[in-house]
Amino acid sequence: MSDQQPSSDSDQITSFACGPVTVTVTRDEAAMGRLTAQHIIQRLRQQAAAGRPLVLWLMAAPSAFAFYRQLIRAAEGDPSLQELLRGTDFFQFDDYPISRQSPQFPATFRHLLEEHLYRPLAAVCGSLPKVHPLELTGGASDDGVRSAYRDTLLQRKEQGAYLLQLKGIGMDGHWGFHGAETPLTMEPGMITVPMNSQNIRQQMLDWPEFFPTPQDVPPVACTFNVPMFLLADEIVDNVPQASKSYSVLATYGSETVLNEVPSSAVKRHPCVRAYLTQAAAGVLLEFRQAREADPQAGLSPAAWERLRALWRDETDPQAEARNIEVMEQVLRKLEMLS
Repeated sequence: MSDQQPSSDSDQITSFACGPVTVTVTRDEAAMGRLTAQHIIQRLRQQAAAGRPLVLWLMAAPSAFAFYRQLIRAAEGDPSLQELLRGTDFFQFDDYPISRQSPQFPATFRHLLEEHLYRPLAAVCGSLPKVHPLELTGGASDDGVRSAYRDTLLQRKEQGAYLLQLKGIGMDGHWGFHGAETPLTMEPGMITVPMNSQNIRQQMLDWPEFFPTPQDVPPVACTFNVPMFLLADEIVDNVPQASKSYSVLATYGSETVLNEVPSSAVKRHPCVRAYLTQAAAGVLLEFRQAREADPQAGLSPAAWERLRALWRDETDPQAEARNIEVMEQVLRKLEMLS
């Protein structure tokens, strides 16, 4: 029997629909992780009972840490869940082209997943034989690594596996590392993308110990693209950080899909749940309330200033101004700024 803490009514602040997406706003990050883990575990059990192989397709980011903790905790007292997870394939979204031999390896998503999920989960469940790290090196072999990784995941889908994806939203709205510079109309696959100014700012905020300056952030990253992500059978979104207030608003403030906000394409998928914290969704909730009173309402001046503050960077005022300008252009396209 699992000793996972049950959720309570106070975990959920509110819930609403944005297109086909059920959006739940939670009290805090712990509640978000708890509700996410309960939902994902339930879905894995249901699909396993139906005889389907299981794939967990996971972002590697601080946004997922609360889910990781709750999944590990749930498995501690539940032998049946341990067995189910030992039989689950684990794939990641993206990574930097850095080899395991590089002194920069601790900054990779392989290392993050191993340290925060795979090793502690294996300590509970025993060996996890179906973990699939994206073993990039930054060398000529990476093209083959990307192709093989894509093909392995597609093969699992062709074999009838249930692909359950846990995603997040980048500060600029990216999905994996698929950003605004990449068309949403590509064929499903893996791509190498440049790190834009907004994404570089997020990496520095997430990992100051690895990326103290913009020059420390790798110039490119490898990622599945959005059309590939949309091949999942089910998608769960997790966004705990107040620093994502802009991208949460741009994704779930309307039913519009914009290339400039790749995560907005999640609304093209028929089976999605989003769990946001009150901190991440504060501007979104205020905007929704204003639109209920006036369908033409825009962001309040106070909300706009809160969003502008997300990009404040005294060390690089030019990047700050550029990032704010990009955000303003997107919100005007979405008709959220008057």
